[in-house]
Amino acid sequence: MKKDEIRFVYERKVNTSTISDILDSLGVDAALNEKIGSINRGDHYFAGFAYTVEWARVRKGADILASQESTWEQVKRFLVPEISDGAGLVYVAGAGPVLTSAALAGAMSCTYFDRLGFEGVVLGGAVRDIPELRELKLPVLASNPVPVDTQGGYRVAGTGGSCVIDNRTVHTGDLIISDSSGTVVVPSALIDTVLERAWKTDEVENEMLRQIRSGSRLPQLVEERRRI
Repeated sequence: MKKDEIRFVYERKVNTSTISDILDSLGVDAALNEKIGSINRGDHYFAGFAYTVEWARVRKGADILASQESTWEQVKRFLVPEISDGAGLVYVAGAGPVLTSAALAGAMSCTYFDRLGFEGVVLGGAVRDIPELRELKLPVLASNPVPVDTQGGYRVAGTGGSCVIDNRTVHTGDLIISDSSGTVVVPSALIDTVLERAWKTDEVENEMLRQIRSGSRLPQLVEERRRI
């Protein structure tokens, strides 16, 4: 699947419940922690390839008199300067356990990601500057609002590799799909398989919904179509 093919995913808008069911049948847990939700858009849909930012705690050095790295040096890569075009990409940041006490992004960074063309922002923790974020069309997903940032307490350990959000590892290149029901991660090796099944499932379920609205009985439909 290529970057420009993300447009086709948007056109079909297969919901995250369908993707989750398919991945579950393949033995893969798909959904991100349910605490991670849209912080600025009441209703949203986006899809794209993950581009990850890995955050890590800053630890004390052995020598308390030694100068420490500047906070800017510790965190500046979270702005992914290596990316000039975010179209087809989803910015995904994680620090291991969901980080609720400090923000992994704020208004200026998310506005910048919006300008770069990212499809969405998924943060494995808090975000700040909520009034300004509500001005953006870019969906920003986070666990909670908080005024405190990460400088001094966390550093960026890497970009473009992988990150962990709660118990889920997200790799750069995985497919992220998010809607009002939640956010799912499709491992890159399974993208083609999952989407092919999703198109077929979507057609079946849309037809079932049409028949239910026309008066058909759901128990009979489930037995016939083997879907619920």
